Amino acid sequence: MPKKIDPALRERAVRLVREHRSEYPSSAQAIVAVARQEGVGSQTLRRWVR
Repeated sequence: MPKKIDPALRERAVRLVREHRSEYPSSAQAIVAVARQEGVGSQTLRRWVR
């Protein structure tokens, strides 16, 4: 079973990607960096951002 993610963590991670996107050469790199920082999978965060 997938683990439950705190909705506040999800909102914060998506917000961080959107706010810091301009600091990275691509959206994918921004997602990987934020995912690592927040302790979530990069593919999970990519789905959330979409």
